[in-house]
Formats: sequence, C-alpha cells, structure tokens
Amino acid sequence: MIGTLIVLAICAAIAGIGYAAPSALNLLFDGLDMALGWMGPFLTVTVLSAVTGVLFILAFPHVSAQGAIVAVKDRIKHNLLGIRIFQDDMPTVGKGVVGALFWNICYLALNILPMAVMAAPFMYIWFQLNALYAYQPLETGERTTIVAEFDPSVKAHEVQVELPDGLELVQRGNTQNKVVLVVDAVAEGSHELSFASGATTVTKSVEVATNPRRLARLRTSEPLTKFTEAKDPIVYFGDPVLPATGPVRTITVPYEVRPLGFLSGGEISIMLWFVVVSLAVGFGLKGVFGVEI
Repeated sequence: MIGTLIVLAICAAIAGIGYAAPSALNLLFDGLDMALGWMGPFLTVTVLSAVTGVLFILAFPHVSAQGAIVAVKDRIKHNLLGIRIFQDDMPTVGKGVVGALFWNICYLALNILPMAVMAAPFMYIWFQLNALYAYQPLETGERTTIVAEFDPSVKAHEVQVELPDGLELVQRGNTQNKVVLVVDAVAEGSHELSFASGATTVTKSVEVATNPRRLARLRTSEPLTKFTEAKDPIVYFGDPVLPATGPVRTITVPYEVRPLGFLSGGEISIMLWFVVVSLAVGFGLKGVFGVEI
C-alpha cells in the first residue's frame, strides 16, 4: 500500500509540475542533456527510453492488481488449451473462444488503470525529448515562412512587425487574423522576431545555424488546444506560453525535423523509438523483478 501511494504521489507530482511549472522539468532534462548529450540524439533518446522502461516495470506492480492479472491470464490459457485439446468438439471450441475473448477484455481492463496513472509521466518525458531533439535550426540562406495568428478582433494589416538584422523580409501577407512572413535567414544567431498589436508586443526566437538546447516550432497561448489538435506536442517545454488574454494566439516557425539515427526524425520518430525501447526493456525485465503484465 505504501508503494502504491508513493507511485501515485510521484506521478501526480510530475503531472502537476509539468503543467504548472514546466521550467522545473526543463532544468532536469537540460541537465540530463548536458550529461548525456555527447552521445548524440539517437543514443541519448535510447538511454532515456531504456531508463523509463526500468522505472515503468518498477512502478507497475504498485498500481496494478497483480493477483487478478495472474488469475485472468490463467483463465485465458485454460480456454485456449480447451480449444486446442477439443478442437473437434465445436460447442467446446465455441465456449473456449467466447471465454478467451471475455477474459482478454478483463485483462485489458486490469491494465487501463495503471496505464492511465503512468500516462502523464510518459508523455512529459516524450515532450521533453521532442523539445531537445525533434527539430534543427534554420540554415544560413534558407527561406522560410513564419505565421503569426491573432485574436479574431485583431486586424492583421495593423500589426507591426519588427525583423532582426539576421532575417530579411521577402514578402508579407495579411489574411484575416494572420500575418504571414516570407523571410530569408541571412546571418547566424538567435534572432528575436517581434509582433506588436496595440500596447502588446510578443516575440519569437528564430534560430539560424546555432546549437540551442531546446527548440520549438510553435509559441502559443493555447497549449492544451494545440496539443489536442496534434499541432505541436512540445509547446509546454519549448518556448514559454503566451498570455491567454493577449492578442497573439500562435507564432509558428517551421523548423525542419532533426534526423534520429536510422529514423527520419521529428516527433513521431522519437515517440515510436521511445515506446519501442521503453516497452522492450520493461517486458524484458518483468521476469527479473517478478512482475505480471
């Protein structure tokens, strides 16, 4: 019972800190990046995913009904064995199939709660890996399109844009509540692009040929909305969130994805590799720790 309370408290604390004070998690993962970054993104993601798998298998028995899982798995085996032995007896085979399906549903149900409890820590780790390793800065001479979206009450043509010296404006477009800038990256550095509407000015850092620790395509005032829309899951841990009551909704810089070993890179590659490695390590160690999954 104590172990269960500890695991629940840790998961709740990670979820709360990740939402209310993301900079605290940033400090932790920046430290891990400084310690492991010499290995490169692929090995660093692999190591952190493997450690996550170990933590998963240590935590799982404290938030799952281990005895019930064993009993249900035995029921599934019993029904499958009956199908195998009495394969010429159709009523018995039918009963075995129905029983196996029923107990498989029970097995899945027993895993819903522990997975739900540990979902937030898993997702926050993935968010951090995305912020650190999913994207790469613009190259000198590269042309890109930056889009700033405003509150519907804002007239896009009235928004004042200030470009830093490292960015050269090629074309500006105003569509409804959006300002669309086509720019050339003409100099290396971290360049602050600013948008002013009324008395409010917001900025977005544009990285050109630099080596930033973390990088975000999107700066937004609606992180939960953008996450549920699957537009950018790393918004919590890239740039700071914009004021919810301000005129600017999002500023997007379309950085290219960063290669990840033999994978193409980006958020999806990191997610797939993170899931594969963490689950492989977790399942590989379940016998060592005597854990039923």
